[in-house]
Amino acid sequence: MGKFISYTIGAAIGGLVGGTVVLLVTPKKGEDIRNDILQRASAIQQPLKDAANNLSTVKDRVLSMKDESLPVLKSTVSDIGELLKGWKEDVQPYLTKIKNNVVQLEAAKEKLSNKLRSNSPEKKPGEEETPPSL
Repeated sequence: MGKFISYTIGAAIGGLVGGTVVLLVTPKKGEDIRNDILQRASAIQQPLKDAANNLSTVKDRVLSMKDESLPVLKSTVSDIGELLKGWKEDVQPYLTKIKNNVVQLEAAKEKLSNKLRSNSPEKKPGEEETPPSL
Protein backbone atom coordinates (compact mmCIF):
# COMPACT_ATOMS: atom_id res chain seq x y z
CA MET A 1 0.00 0.00 0.00
CA GLY A 2 2.99 2.30 0.43
CA LYS A 3 3.58 2.52 -3.33
CA PHE A 4 -0.03 3.53 -3.97
CA ILE A 5 0.09 6.33 -1.39
CA SER A 6 3.41 7.65 -2.68
CA TYR A 7 2.07 7.54 -6.26
CA THR A 8 -1.10 9.42 -5.25
CA ILE A 9 0.88 12.07 -3.35
CA GLY A 10 3.24 12.49 -6.34
CA ALA A 11 0.29 12.88 -8.74
CA ALA A 12 -1.37 15.47 -6.48
CA ILE A 13 1.82 17.51 -6.09
CA GLY A 14 2.48 17.31 -9.85
CA GLY A 15 -1.08 18.54 -10.56
CA LEU A 16 -0.70 21.48 -8.20
CA VAL A 17 2.70 22.45 -9.60
CA GLY A 18 1.46 22.13 -13.20
CA GLY A 19 -1.68 24.18 -12.50
CA THR A 20 0.35 26.89 -10.80
CA VAL A 21 2.81 27.08 -13.70
CA VAL A 22 -0.05 27.37 -16.21
CA LEU A 23 -1.69 30.18 -14.23
CA LEU A 24 1.57 32.09 -13.92
CA VAL A 25 2.67 31.70 -17.54
CA THR A 26 -0.66 32.22 -19.33
CA PRO A 27 -0.47 35.51 -21.29
CA LYS A 28 -4.25 36.18 -21.33
CA LYS A 29 -7.04 36.33 -18.84
CA GLY A 30 -9.34 33.34 -18.51
CA GLU A 31 -12.24 35.27 -20.05
CA ASP A 32 -10.16 36.12 -23.14
CA ILE A 33 -9.11 32.48 -23.56
CA ARG A 34 -12.73 31.31 -23.25
CA ASN A 35 -13.79 33.82 -25.92
CA ASP A 36 -11.01 32.63 -28.24
CA ILE A 37 -12.09 29.02 -27.75
CA LEU A 38 -15.74 29.90 -28.48
CA GLN A 39 -14.78 31.76 -31.66
CA ARG A 40 -12.65 28.88 -32.91
CA ALA A 41 -15.40 26.39 -32.06
CA SER A 42 -18.00 28.39 -33.98
CA ALA A 43 -15.61 28.69 -36.95
CA ILE A 44 -15.20 24.90 -37.00
CA GLN A 45 -18.94 24.14 -36.64
CA GLN A 46 -19.96 25.09 -40.19
CA PRO A 47 -17.31 22.98 -41.96
CA LEU A 48 -18.25 20.06 -39.70
CA LYS A 49 -21.94 20.49 -40.58
CA ASP A 50 -21.05 20.63 -44.28
CA ALA A 51 -18.98 17.46 -43.96
CA ALA A 52 -21.85 15.70 -42.17
CA ASN A 53 -24.27 16.73 -44.93
CA ASN A 54 -21.84 15.54 -47.60
CA LEU A 55 -21.43 12.21 -45.85
CA SER A 56 -25.19 11.83 -45.69
CA THR A 57 -25.45 12.54 -49.42
CA VAL A 58 -22.70 10.04 -50.21
CA LYS A 59 -24.40 7.41 -48.04
CA ASP A 60 -27.70 7.93 -49.83
CA ARG A 61 -26.03 7.63 -53.24
CA VAL A 62 -24.22 4.44 -52.25
CA LEU A 63 -27.45 2.88 -50.98
CA SER A 64 -29.21 3.91 -54.19
CA MET A 65 -26.47 2.37 -56.32
CA LYS A 66 -26.64 -0.82 -54.28
CA ASP A 67 -30.38 -1.07 -54.81
CA GLU A 68 -30.03 -0.44 -58.55
CA SER A 69 -27.07 -2.73 -59.17
CA LEU A 70 -28.12 -5.74 -57.09
CA PRO A 71 -30.69 -7.05 -59.63
CA VAL A 72 -28.19 -6.57 -62.46
CA LEU A 73 -25.54 -8.51 -60.56
CA LYS A 74 -27.97 -11.32 -59.77
CA SER A 75 -28.99 -11.52 -63.42
CA THR A 76 -25.35 -11.57 -64.54
CA VAL A 77 -24.48 -14.35 -62.12
CA SER A 78 -27.48 -16.34 -63.30
CA ASP A 79 -26.49 -15.85 -66.96
CA ILE A 80 -22.92 -16.95 -66.25
CA GLY A 81 -24.23 -20.05 -64.46
CA GLU A 82 -26.39 -20.95 -67.45
CA LEU A 83 -23.48 -20.41 -69.84
CA LEU A 84 -21.23 -22.66 -67.75
CA LYS A 85 -23.91 -25.35 -67.60
CA GLY A 86 -24.33 -25.23 -71.38
CA TRP A 87 -20.57 -25.32 -71.90
CA LYS A 88 -20.26 -28.33 -69.61
CA GLU A 89 -23.00 -30.13 -71.55
CA ASP A 90 -21.26 -29.32 -74.84
CA VAL A 91 -17.84 -30.46 -73.62
CA GLN A 92 -18.92 -33.64 -71.80
CA PRO A 93 -19.03 -35.90 -74.92
CA TYR A 94 -15.52 -34.80 -75.86
CA LEU A 95 -14.23 -35.51 -72.36
CA THR A 96 -15.72 -38.99 -72.46
CA LYS A 97 -14.14 -39.62 -75.86
CA ILE A 98 -10.75 -38.39 -74.63
CA LYS A 99 -10.96 -40.65 -71.56
CA ASN A 100 -11.76 -43.63 -73.77
CA ASN A 101 -8.84 -42.81 -76.06
CA VAL A 102 -6.49 -42.58 -73.08
CA VAL A 103 -7.66 -46.01 -71.87
CA GLN A 104 -7.12 -47.45 -75.36
CA LEU A 105 -3.66 -45.88 -75.58
CA GLU A 106 -2.67 -47.30 -72.20
CA ALA A 107 -3.89 -50.76 -73.26
CA ALA A 108 -1.97 -50.50 -76.54
CA LYS A 109 1.14 -49.39 -74.68
CA GLU A 110 0.87 -52.33 -72.32
CA LYS A 111 0.30 -54.75 -75.21
CA LEU A 112 3.32 -53.35 -77.08
CA SER A 113 5.45 -53.48 -73.96
CA ASN A 114 4.52 -57.11 -73.38
CA LYS A 115 5.20 -57.93 -77.04
CA LEU A 116 8.64 -56.29 -76.88
CA ARG A 117 9.51 -58.20 -73.72
CA SER A 118 8.45 -61.51 -75.23
CA ASN A 119 10.28 -60.91 -78.53
CA SER A 120 13.52 -59.56 -77.11
CA PRO A 121 16.44 -62.02 -77.10
CA GLU A 122 17.96 -62.99 -73.79
CA LYS A 123 20.83 -60.71 -72.85
CA LYS A 124 23.95 -61.99 -71.28
CA PRO A 125 25.08 -60.28 -68.09
CA GLY A 126 27.07 -57.15 -68.92
CA GLU A 127 25.55 -56.57 -72.37
CA GLU A 128 24.00 -53.20 -72.90
CA GLU A 129 20.41 -52.97 -73.78
CA THR A 130 19.77 -51.11 -77.01
CA PRO A 131 16.33 -49.98 -78.08
CA PRO A 132 14.94 -51.62 -81.19
CA SER A 133 15.33 -49.58 -84.35
CA LEU A 134 12.27 -48.17 -85.90
